[in-house]
Amino acid sequence: MLGAAAPSTRRDDLSVPPPLSLHEPQNWPPVLSATEVAGLLRVDRQTIVSMIGRGEIPGVKVGKQWRIAPEDVWPLIPAGTRARWPPGPWRPDLPTPGQP
Repeated sequence: MLGAAAPSTRRDDLSVPPPLSLHEPQNWPPVLSATEVAGLLRVDRQTIVSMIGRGEIPGVKVGKQWRIAPEDVWPLIPAGTRARWPPGPWRPDLPTPGQP
């Protein structure tokens, strides 16, 4: 059929969240996957799984997937990067906005 537009093969319309930013912990989800932690730290997913196995990072296995609390990842972020984070629970050295 001439003139008909071909169906789009783009996947822009799917609800795929953008990659997490090391510099914006306020946008991290309440629970991280091993893949997300690996992306933040720029290491292979297997490295994160191995760290969980060695007890270096606490993790909970849900089915076949590992889940990690963000507060268990914060100490792994370089201090210079953490120092530039905005106030929040990830910055115990600063008061959290809205709390005494």
